[in-house]
Parts: sequence; C-alpha cells; structure tokens
Amino acid sequence: MSRLVVGSLLAGAAMLAAGCGGGGGGDRLSREELITQADAICAKYEEQLNALETPQSLEDIERLAEEGKPIVENGVNELKALEPPADLEEQWDELMEQNDANVALIDELSEAAASGDQARVQEVAAEAQRQDEETDRLAREIGLEECSND
Repeated sequence: MSRLVVGSLLAGAAMLAAGCGGGGGGDRLSREELITQADAICAKYEEQLNALETPQSLEDIERLAEEGKPIVENGVNELKALEPPADLEEQWDELMEQNDANVALIDELSEAAASGDQARVQEVAAEAQRQDEETDRLAREIGLEECSND
C-alpha cells in the first residue's frame, strides 16, 4: 500500500477539517478571515502528517493511522473554534459531516491493518480517496487552498 493512498486518508481528514466551523457563539469571521485562518491551520497539520514515516507493511499502516488520528483530531478542534460567516454555514455543516466520516475511516483503517485484513485496508483506502475528493470539492467551493489536495 502506497504512502499516497494511506496519506490521502489522513491528510484528507485533516484538510476536510476546514469545514468544521460553527457554533462557538463568538464573532463570525469574514470569508477572507476564515479562508486565511483555516488554510493556515490546514497547512500546519498537513506538515505534521507528511512528517510521519512511510508505511511498508500492515503494521506500519496501523501505526500511521494511530499516529495520524490525534494530529487530525487536533486540527479539527482548532478549526471548530473558527466561526464561519453566516453565508457559509450550510457548506461548513456539509464539510463537518465529511470530517466525521473521515475520522471514522481512520479507525477502520487501523482496525483492518491490526487484523491483517489486506482486502479491507484496500477497501477503506478506496473509500478514503472518494471522500477526499468530495472534501476537496467542498473546500474549493469555499475558497480554501491549503485545505484541498489540489
């Protein structure tokens, strides 16, 4: 399994976190402020994910998922603290749903690798790629650059 496929799962989850706005009750950011702050957060956590060692085995994939998940969750938490502008609320909600699905995929990937189920690892990686593409599309619609793989 290539670093690209596994990394896509983890990086996709982190980048998709840019959609994790909402509900803090603070002052809403302007679109420009949101884009600047979200992209900075995405870049910070993507760098941390990219620093993880390339997996060479199922055990390495399990390790990568376990090491990557807290990084993704930290990024999500930082992004959740951002208050998106009202006109982006629906898009943020949609991205939040994608984020939840991606974090669940990290757990699925870890479990599949831990059980030695190569076929399931491949299935989860394929699902992660599909979700990553949707995440990127939503991020680009909002105007995010660092928070999409493109």
